[in-house]
Parts: sequence; C-alpha cells; structure tokens
Amino acid sequence: MNKNYFFNLFKGEDEFLIASIFEDISLCIDIDYPVYGTTFLPPQIASKLCEFCSSIGLQTKSFSLTQSSEKKLIVFTPKDFDISTLDSPVTYFKIDASNKFKTLQHKDFLGSIMSLGLKREGLGDILVKDNIGYCVALTDIYNIIFNSLEGINTIPIKIKELSSSEIPEPQFKEFTDTIPSFRLDSIIASIGNFSRNVSVNLIESGDVLVNYSIEKSKSKTVEIGSVITIRKKGKFILEQNLGENKKGKFKILIKQYI
Repeated sequence: MNKNYFFNLFKGEDEFLIASIFEDISLCIDIDYPVYGTTFLPPQIASKLCEFCSSIGLQTKSFSLTQSSEKKLIVFTPKDFDISTLDSPVTYFKIDASNKFKTLQHKDFLGSIMSLGLKREGLGDILVKDNIGYCVALTDIYNIIFNSLEGINTIPIKIKELSSSEIPEPQFKEFTDTIPSFRLDSIIASIGNFSRNVSVNLIESGDVLVNYSIEKSKSKTVEIGSVITIRKKGKFILEQNLGENKKGKFKILIKQYI
C-alpha cells in the first residue's frame, strides 16, 4: 500500500486523522483480521475510503445513525472475512427531553453532550424530533453520556438504548423553483432566495459545500442528486430535474433537511 498515494487521495483533510486511518488499514493487512475505526468520519472521507479499500482487496462495514446520515464509523476487514459476525462498536440511543415549555434544537443536544468534555469524533449524527435527540456513539462514549448527562439546557432527560431500526429517518421539506442553468451560483441563488451577487460571495468565501466539500467555483455544474450545504442556511438535495420550459429554464425539485 503506497502511503504517498493514500495521503494524496485525502489532500486538504486533517493529516493526523488520515495517518490514523492509514495505520488502521495497514494493521488490518498485517494481522489479516478486522480493525475497528474509532472516529465517525465525514462523508467526503468515508466514501473515498471505502472505494480505496475495495481497490486493494479489503472489505469495509459502516455504522451510522441512519442509511442517509453523514458521519460513518468504518470497520476494516480482510476480503474473505464474514462481516455478519462483526460485533457492533456503537450504541444507538435516544435522549428524551420532552417538555411543555421549550422547543430544543440540534445545537442544544450537541452542546450539552460536548460539555461533558467528550471528543466530537466519537459521536455520530444527532437527529432531533419532538424534543427527542436520536443518537449513535462509540459504546464507551455512550456509557459516559448515560452516566453523566443530567439535562439538555436545564431540562431533565431520560436516556434509553435503542436498536438501529428504532431510529427515525430524517425528514425533508420539498419545494420547486426555476433556474436558468445548473451553475452553482444559480443553484445557490435559488435555494437560498439570494441575489446572484450574494450567492457568488457565499461561494467565494467558502460557505458553500457540494457533496460535503467546499466548492469555490461559481461556474461549477451541479449534478442532480448532489447534496448542497449553505452554512447558517441549511442542507439541501438537488432531487430532480422536472424539465425545461419554453424559455429554456429548468424546473427543479429541491429537498431541504429539517
């Protein structure tokens, strides 16, 4: 396994993280036995990593909150290993902060958990619905949360372990709009209801991500199915091209994570 080639695949990412992943893969090859990752990886790393492992004859198994969740923890295994026999390194759970007085958001749950002094990479995505935070974490991290977390923003909580099938899927709000082209600046102006100048400024300042990677080219063509994140605005999926009208503009279906 060529180390320079591996690091070049993840140019621009945290070098310490990439070095740790490289060591895990090398160990899996050396001992011919599964090696468990200890970090929930962002999608731009996880997807490339799984492709790379497949190219060198390793299997991977991912653990995440739901199938569509961003952060994934990966286990590396030899080619002929029976993945179905792997023990799960994670625990799924819910933090129930139901109350009549305050509607809690994702930042409330994450902030309270991080106040315990935990590392963010040991925790996967958090899905908040009706003042309940659905979570996945390394089992050691879950045990700390279960034993130490007393409330979310002073609101009393109940923590309960769940099976992965009990985690709800994310919800979306759908809307349609008409765009002159699939250029990124045009898409951002449509999604955010911005002027073209504002959308260009957001792109050039690094506040726009396409498929979880910062994209600073305003003229980039955005493909159907792309995930677009606008910092402080939200995350969207360019779901479907509904066709071209007589003026040569395109009607598109957009899904926004809520």
